[in-house]
Amino acid sequence: MRDQKYFTLETLAAFHPTKPSFAVLGKPIAHSLSPIFQKAAFEKLSIDSEYLRLEVSEEELEQAVEILVKKGFLGWNCTSPLKKKMMELCNQLDHSAIALGSVNTVKRREKVLLGFNTDGCGWVNDIKKNFSIDFHKLSITILGTGGAGEAIAKQSAKEGAQKLILINRTYGNALNLANVLESQYNTKVQVLALMEANVKKAIEQSELLVQALPFQHFNSLGFHWENILRPGILLYDLLYFPNPTPLESIAKKSGCKALNGLGMLIEQGALSFSIWTGLPAPIEIMKKSVASYEA
Repeated sequence: MRDQKYFTLETLAAFHPTKPSFAVLGKPIAHSLSPIFQKAAFEKLSIDSEYLRLEVSEEELEQAVEILVKKGFLGWNCTSPLKKKMMELCNQLDHSAIALGSVNTVKRREKVLLGFNTDGCGWVNDIKKNFSIDFHKLSITILGTGGAGEAIAKQSAKEGAQKLILINRTYGNALNLANVLESQYNTKVQVLALMEANVKKAIEQSELLVQALPFQHFNSLGFHWENILRPGILLYDLLYFPNPTPLESIAKKSGCKALNGLGMLIEQGALSFSIWTGLPAPIEIMKKSVASYEA
């Protein structure tokens, strides 16, 4: 069983780092695998650093950042739904954060916070390594257009995807995203309401399905995926626990090639590592460190 310990605002305030420190912020955060593979990377390159979990809500984020700066943390990651708020708290933004509209990686230089987004490139790196696909020929259905789904939609459009079908619980949010994509990129975008029949219809028109809903939202759908998925479609489930995910297992039994989000998690973390250290991340070591984790 992996280490489940994490800090809160109260315990972080009492914490006195003895070495260069980094963190991952979110709520909930106890399940995060980021400390495992980031510590493995630091150890491999003989960098004496600490990486910890900090459970913090969106309302607590500004106070948490103030404490992290005061304590001398050199950088941190954040999970949804903190990414847009984090973008507001940064002093400077990398082009990746501007393009995707959120920040998941922060690098501190004195009191200046530099914001980056490694989600999009991390996902593309994992997709290309495992699926060997040409984005210019792809029609992609994205289920869920929240923080991660939005980043993937924008990255897909940036990569030149032929068509995107956005399906979301809140139709208006998906429609707003579609308008942004069509105005900034030469990509056809279709928006559908979140219904089982619409998901099936979208899959019939797509080569790749990306499941980007949070666990609790996906789990509440109650869809009959055995009847929805068609043989041959590529599935990428952003969830990575349990491993394999339920949808991943169903997809493979249905004749689909499927991946969960563990590869993306590590790829985006490797990019974060390089941003902080200026060094190539030992990604194979990072992958090996979580290869047989318990969910």
